Amino acid sequence: MIRNLLKRACDISGVPRYWVLSCIDEFGMFKARLYNCLSFQRLRVKRRVRRTNQPKVIFGCGMTSYDDWIGVDCFFAPHVDVVTDLRRSSPFPDSSVNFCFSEHFLEHLNPEEGCRHLEDVCRILKPGGVYRVVVPHAVRFMKKYIEKDDAFFERAFPWADENIDAVYSILNWGGRHRNILDFPTLERMAKQAGFESAIESSAQSSEELALRIDITNPQRVEESLYVEIRKRN
Repeated sequence: MIRNLLKRACDISGVPRYWVLSCIDEFGMFKARLYNCLSFQRLRVKRRVRRTNQPKVIFGCGMTSYDDWIGVDCFFAPHVDVVTDLRRSSPFPDSSVNFCFSEHFLEHLNPEEGCRHLEDVCRILKPGGVYRVVVPHAVRFMKKYIEKDDAFFERAFPWADENIDAVYSILNWGGRHRNILDFPTLERMAKQAGFESAIESSAQSSEELALRIDITNPQRVEESLYVEIRKRN
C-alpha cells in the first residue's frame, strides 16, 4: 500500500522513483548505524560470540537462517541477529570469528566499500579463518550473451523476456548492484585486504563442512560465482 502511494506520488511530482527508493534505503542505513553505536549492542555481540563454540557469521542474511550462525543485515527482522550498516566496520571483536559467509551480497557494495568490507572481515576472522563469497557471475552472463547461448539464459534467468534483459538485471538489479565481480577481481581485493589466498569453488564444495550452506536450486547455481578466501595462520 505504502509502496503504491509512493509510486503514485513520484509519477505525479515527476521525482524519479529510484531517487526516492535510494533515500528510503539510506534512512534505513542511518537507523542501523545509530543502533550499532549503542554500547549495549556491541556488548550483546561480544557476549553472543563468546558463548558460541565456533562463531560463524552470515553477512546480508536477509530472511535466511542457519543453526549456529549469526545473521547480520541492515534491517530488523526475526533472522537478523546483528543490525548494522555493512559499509562500515562491524561490531565483532578482532580475531573472534571462525567462518564468514555471504551469498549475493558483496555486489551491493561499490568497489571502495567492498574493499573496506573485506578488510573488516579479515580483521574479525581468527587466523586461518575462511570467508566464503557467492556473487552473481556477471562476466559469465556477458560471455553467454555474446555466444548467443539461449539455453544458458533459460537455466540461469528464465524470467527474462530477452537475453539482454537478463544481462542488464544481473549487472544492475534496479540500481542496487554496485559492482561487477569475477574471480581475478575478488582475488586481488582479498589479497589487498590482507587475506593469504583465494580459490574459485563451486556450489556446496567447500573443504569446510560448516561452509556448505549455499542455496542449491539449479537457477541460483547457474548464475553464481563461488570463491573462498582464507586469512593467514
